This record gives sequence, structure tokens and C-alpha cells, in this order.
Amino acid sequence: MSTYTFLLCTEPYKFEATDTIINLCKALIEKGHLVKGIFTFGSGVYNIKKDINVGASTRNIPQRLEEFSEKYNIPIAGCSTWVGLTGIKEDSFIYTGRDEGLGELSNWAYESDKLIVFGVGG
Repeated sequence: MSTYTFLLCTEPYKFEATDTIINLCKALIEKGHLVKGIFTFGSGVYNIKKDINVGASTRNIPQRLEEFSEKYNIPIAGCSTWVGLTGIKEDSFIYTGRDEGLGELSNWAYESDKLIVFGVGG
């Protein structure tokens, strides 16, 4: 059994990184592995912003991320510096989202066997 941390550095709709992370995490959990958390960085912090208008025909990625993290008890964190730079307010986070400094990412990575990065970082 291994422990994984994910670093998500892309916004929700430009690529399918968030969908891929959710699907990969589910597969890892089903195989008995642990997921320490998903840390969003750079434009990836937009993944934890709940108040978006996607209309009826587009999937709501922040909502999907929230439901996943709630079901599997997986922490979702946004880099506090990037949250501040983007102007996202804490009251607009998905229910399971929170802002954390890079120290928390460092802790998660240290406590994990693998750190998997999606995106370039900013």
C-alpha cells in the first residue's frame, strides 16, 4: 500500500487534469492505497471556487471535486499565496476546500510515497 499526494496546477476547464486526478484517486483507493490530499497551486486554485456558472451542459468540476473529497475524506487545499493573488475569498471555496501554505504541501509530500504533479505551476 502506498500513499499519494497530488499537486494540481491547472484551471478546471483548460485541461482534464481535475477529472483525471479524481478518477486516478478513486482507482488508487479501490486498490487499497491512501490519498493524503490534493493541493492546488497557481491557476489550479480555481478548482476550489464554488460560485461558477457552468450552465446546464457543462460539468461542474468544483462540485465534482467537492463531492469526491467529501465521500472519500480527502483534503483539498489551495495555495494561500495564489488564493490571495487571484482574489478568491474563503467564503467562495467548495465546502471541503481550504487555503494552506506551501508548508502543508511539504508535509503531505513528506508523508507520501509519491507526489504526482498535474500542470506546470502557474
